[in-house]
This record gives sequence, structure tokens and C-alpha cells, in this order.
Amino acid sequence: MPDELDVEAAREFGRELTKPDSGYRNIPNYGDFEGFIALENNQQTKLALRRHHWGQHYPPTIAKFGRQLDDIGVIVMSEVLRQSGIPESCWAQASGGYSSGGGTAFLNFVHYDTTHPNQGLRPHTDYGFVTILDVMAPGLQIQVGGEFIDVAVKPGFLAIHFGEALNFITRYSGRQVGAVVHRVLSQKSEDPVRHGIVYFANPDLDGELWQFDPTGEVQGSSSVANLFAELEQQLTA
Repeated sequence: MPDELDVEAAREFGRELTKPDSGYRNIPNYGDFEGFIALENNQQTKLALRRHHWGQHYPPTIAKFGRQLDDIGVIVMSEVLRQSGIPESCWAQASGGYSSGGGTAFLNFVHYDTTHPNQGLRPHTDYGFVTILDVMAPGLQIQVGGEFIDVAVKPGFLAIHFGEALNFITRYSGRQVGAVVHRVLSQKSEDPVRHGIVYFANPDLDGELWQFDPTGEVQGSSSVANLFAELEQQLTA
């Protein structure tokens, strides 16, 4: 974890959101994905905002924290694309601009409501490129070889995994990236409230993704809206 990343301030902000009188719980919803949201059939409750709303609703220290995660996301994304063999001149087009500082991102602060005896968070893959997580407590698991294994809590480290959009754009590259299936175990009422900070590196929702091979030839494309709609259909089928 970079020394300049003020993760303690971000964690404290996340803890404040569990207080019923926190003003941040009254941030308006922007569509289905932004605002203070409780997920159905899961214990997770979150404050989720896209990058262009950070300055409007988050404190300056938290907006800065999000921009620092942007920088980490671009570094990770660029290295993955480098190892995939896709020519660097194609990265921006392939990623809908994210690799060059565009696209969009979500910075979410989550906690788990143990008054509901549901799964903490059901098994799923993320739709975007890169997910960066501050794992503060046990419970997160990833699927490896058909079995779920625990993600270790390691102070000073961030967890990073990859999503469906990255899987899509590397499909014809020299090294396709798999989207990680993960879940959060059900949290018990006697346990401390589980908090988390999650950053999602995403393409613009109204943008386009392109598939290149190692020679730089286009092999396919999809609008982000169509790709995400297909993924949603598979998830709910």
C-alpha cells in the first residue's frame, strides 16, 4: 500500500456511515447504482458514488483518496495490458479510455447489516476492469479450482482482482484475463460490524470496448451497455 494513501481517514469515514444520523446517508440516489443503497438478499449496505460525484459529495480527503486509487488502477490496468501482448497504442481504445485516465470509477464504502440472516454477499464476478479492496476483516473469499478460499487480511496491503470487462478486451490477446468469482460470508450479530472500501475501475457506461490481438488487429467490440446487460442476464438467469 503506498505510504501517501491515507487509508485510516477513509476507514474512519466508512465507520461514520453506520451512524443513523450521518448526513452522508442522505446523499441522493443517481439511478440504481449510486447513493446509499442496501442490496436485496445480501447483508451489504453501501455508499456508492462515481468519480464525477466525488467532489460534490465526499469530503476533500476522501475525494483525494479516490483519485489516488485512480492512479493505482491505471498502473495495474497498464501492466495487465502490457502482459496481455496488446500493443500500447491500442490500450486507450480497448479500455474505453480508462488506461489513459478516462473511463469512470466507483468509490464505495460498505458495511454488513447483521440484522438480516442473508449471505454477506452472494458469489459473483465484477463487471468492470479492476477492483481494489481494503480488506479489513475476514469473510472475503475467492473461487479457485471450483472451491472458495479465504482472502487473508494483511495489514498494509490492498487486494486486487479483475472483472468481466478486462476478460472481454483480452479475449484475443496473448494472455486472457479471467474474472474472479468471489463472495462474502454471512456475518453474525455477535461479530464486529464488517466494513470495507471498494474501488471499481470501469469503462464509461455509454462507451465502447474493443478486442485486439497481439498484432493490433481488431477482433471484436461491444458497447458497454450491451456487455453489462448480457452479464446481468447471465447473473439472474
